[in-house]
Amino acid sequence: MTAKTILCFDLDGTLINSNEAHIASFTKAIELNNLPFVPSRTLLALFGKPADVIVRTLFPDIPERKIQKVAKDKSDFMIKDTYKLVKQVPGAVEALEMLKEKYYIALISNSQHDDITALLKGAGIPAKLFDAAACRQEVAHGKPAPDEIFKIEKKLNAKVEYVIGDTIYDLMAGKAAGKKTIAVLSGVHDMALLSTENPNVIIESVAVLPDLLFEKV
Repeated sequence: MTAKTILCFDLDGTLINSNEAHIASFTKAIELNNLPFVPSRTLLALFGKPADVIVRTLFPDIPERKIQKVAKDKSDFMIKDTYKLVKQVPGAVEALEMLKEKYYIALISNSQHDDITALLKGAGIPAKLFDAAACRQEVAHGKPAPDEIFKIEKKLNAKVEYVIGDTIYDLMAGKAAGKKTIAVLSGVHDMALLSTENPNVIIESVAVLPDLLFEKV
């Protein structure tokens, strides 16, 4: 009998449409801390990285203590309010339910644990669909480092076969871990940018993933 392997899914842009929620929470946190307004397009270009990295990139001259405060405030706004703006990628739940018949389903995210809980709630995706999850606070380095992937393998005592995500950071993490990667076009990075990381395949969304994997990439 073949050993069961793991599918590692990114969350934002892969399973859920959360750009509006993240933009709103960042904007509120930036305003609360009396920092200059940041346009939505500037924030979007940085999505896929941890919140503190985004804040540090936007405001490189502010103290580290304030960077961490802005990131925490952003998380607080997400947990308390802006998660309501999140929507599920069409067909995501159905795809996960089908894939669970053959694979372990894992979640890897640069968000914090409480943010992930709120995001899943907002999107209406049951947490019980996931056999394991690894978030930013559990590892030394978030994506594009492979730490979250290795954390999942340790939790499930199994090997990751595919890493699925919507940004180059997901693909870079998968490649750094020596895994096959699948890019989806439902998030912030387009075909041209995703192609620069040479994923094994690029698909429209996770909705078509069961058909693809049951045929084998």
